[in-house]
Amino acid sequence: MAVLAPTVLPTRWERRRWLTFLVSFVALLLPMSLWALASPIGSVPDEPSHAIRAAAVARGEITAVPWPKNPTLAEATVPENIANAHDLLCFAFDAEVTADCQTPLRNTDETLVQTGSSAGLNSPAFYALVGWPSLYLDGDAAFYGMRLMSALFCAAALAVMFMQLTLLPRFRWAIVAAVVGITPMVLYLAGSINPNGLEVASAGALFATLLTTFRSSLRGRRLVEQAGLAMVAASALVTTRSISLLWLLVIAVVAMLLGRREQILRVLRSPTAWALIAGIGVVSALTALWYLNPPDLGAPTPVSAVSPISLLFVFFFTELQTFDFMFGMIGFFGWVDTSSPSLTLAAWTTGIVLILAVAFLWGKRSTKWALWVFLVVTVLIPGFTQLGVYAQYGYIWQGRYTLAMLLCLLIVAGVALDDAGLGADGRVRHFVTGGYAFLFIGHLLAFVMVLRRYIVGANGSLSEMFFNDGWEPPFGWKSLALIYAIGSVLTVVLLRRLFLRSEGADITRDDVLITPAERQETAEIERLDHADRQHATSSPVGRRR
Repeated sequence: MAVLAPTVLPTRWERRRWLTFLVSFVALLLPMSLWALASPIGSVPDEPSHAIRAAAVARGEITAVPWPKNPTLAEATVPENIANAHDLLCFAFDAEVTADCQTPLRNTDETLVQTGSSAGLNSPAFYALVGWPSLYLDGDAAFYGMRLMSALFCAAALAVMFMQLTLLPRFRWAIVAAVVGITPMVLYLAGSINPNGLEVASAGALFATLLTTFRSSLRGRRLVEQAGLAMVAASALVTTRSISLLWLLVIAVVAMLLGRREQILRVLRSPTAWALIAGIGVVSALTALWYLNPPDLGAPTPVSAVSPISLLFVFFFTELQTFDFMFGMIGFFGWVDTSSPSLTLAAWTTGIVLILAVAFLWGKRSTKWALWVFLVVTVLIPGFTQLGVYAQYGYIWQGRYTLAMLLCLLIVAGVALDDAGLGADGRVRHFVTGGYAFLFIGHLLAFVMVLRRYIVGANGSLSEMFFNDGWEPPFGWKSLALIYAIGSVLTVVLLRRLFLRSEGADITRDDVLITPAERQETAEIERLDHADRQHATSSPVGRRR
């Protein structure tokens, strides 16, 4: 007689996965869009060059050629209003200069002119995604349109990350860790014209998708769906920045090694997996080819002669700034001239250190090695990367460049705790809810204090900010701050409910998640079976047997 393979029932989270995606998408898009509106045009690092590059790519200028006026920049033909973006940096590097200084420089002339962009060496993929609104919008609206497109893609990627994490057999602490990984800097970059935001979001989406694929029992159409999501996330990741090719390699290797052996073999035997590998290979090869054969732009003047001793000093000096880089991952806004408020730094420093410490102490041993991999990459890659660029550019590394690895590191920390079966009694649930509230107060405070920096200066009077006329973002800063506060409260309530509902997510049977309703149904069947057996035993017929 043939033996039927065990049926793997879809969990409630799998059945409602796209609802999870939609709710996560809305919850993430709101603060990203508010950051996009609240930041003055050009206030994000390198945003003028990224905006010019995006507008040029949208008009068909895929490859880059030297700009005659400055051969170290890529020539771009864009509307004059966008070309003038470099002139708007009157407040850069001085936190006491408000955004009012931009007013005399605004120019809404849409005549096409030639200018230069320092983003010509980057892959054109990100700019093609976000640049097209500049074809249809004029003036400042073109900048805000491109920012909102960036926010849209970043919110979608991070929503995929949360959706995938809820498909893990256990996911309570993975979700908590992922929330900690979405720092104010992540939301700020997502609402800007800068590929760094999409890099972080797509890294989280790819890692969560691969992790779920290798740890579950997916097959058939569900495996095709997973492969499609992984393909999109991987393509978005590798085409953001050159170092993202390394991120892709680290993510793929760690996710596979954290998977279940039988599932990995099942996936690798499927044509879908090989189509995915081939697709990612093609995109990665084309991206690598772009970076290996960059546009012929003039080389920058070396900052100094470099000796082996100098390089050794550069490496260790960069490594000594690790904690400074962590503050940059939490939030160093503007042109690296506006730090997060102390409470925001305290909230995220506490959250990051706490989740990592608990994971190293109580996480499952077979998972903790992945923590070390991501931690080593996060700490050492800045030093090694700085060695390669110091001679031409000097010290250029910023904390935000490693945000993608920090997010993956924290997800692994949560997975290690879930694998260890770490529970959550009433006190822990209250503690986590309070932690969420602490983090989102930090989010809101960072948002308001950055607004303050551009309205009255970093040390300006709060009463003047409230009652005097000054620079205002679209819809007014009070409206944006109020919406941000309401959104933060609703998100905390939503996350608390998710934490409580995930309480039964660590009860499994034969690798199949048993939901509370299914457990109740099973208990009822077992009770009836037990009653029938007792009745059969106590009856005369039963005794004769």
